Amino acid sequence: MPAGRYAVFGDDGTRIGTEEFRCAPGPMGWRYFSDIQTSDPIPHVETFDVVVDTGWLPVRIRVDTGDHHIVLEPHGGSLQGVRDGVQIDLPWEPDRHLDYLTPATNLITTRRLTGTADIDVVYLAPFTLEPTLERQRYEPRGDVDVDTPVGRFAATRWGYTSLKSGWTSDLWVAGDVVVRYDRLFELEWFDPGASGPQVIG
Repeated sequence: MPAGRYAVFGDDGTRIGTEEFRCAPGPMGWRYFSDIQTSDPIPHVETFDVVVDTGWLPVRIRVDTGDHHIVLEPHGGSLQGVRDGVQIDLPWEPDRHLDYLTPATNLITTRRLTGTADIDVVYLAPFTLEPTLERQRYEPRGDVDVDTPVGRFAATRWGYTSLKSGWTSDLWVAGDVVVRYDRLFELEWFDPGASGPQVIG
């Protein structure tokens, strides 16, 4: 079971928190669980939990930020669940994606894509968990060896762009872990366990 910790950075490059995670494949798919501590917009602790099936399609996503809480599950043509005690029902299609401020959702999207794509994403706003429909672009940029604070990994580089805001970054995926994510996350501790990517140098 891979486990690790990311440093989390704000828009100005200042460190604003950490995300400690563990993830594991299983017979029904893959699961990622993390504890997030951040000072944005106020100091608070979050719990993030996502499960996908063997095709990397979302089965359930749960986020608790202390003041707000959401659970969502796809059912046919809708994304159903509860946000802050209120039932919600959002339009959903099999080719849509989920996103939150964690490398896990980016990882899941890259595992579903086979090439450059503009995708529809149900995006949960940080802290408030208010869902909106966004457009994002992912571009695979080749397999490379990438340096991180915990060592070098053989990884696939992806370009990410929010088509609404124009914000863009590069991220590197090794196995089932985002090992580098420019401007937003930095992997500062990592234990690959039995199934995680190994440091190559």
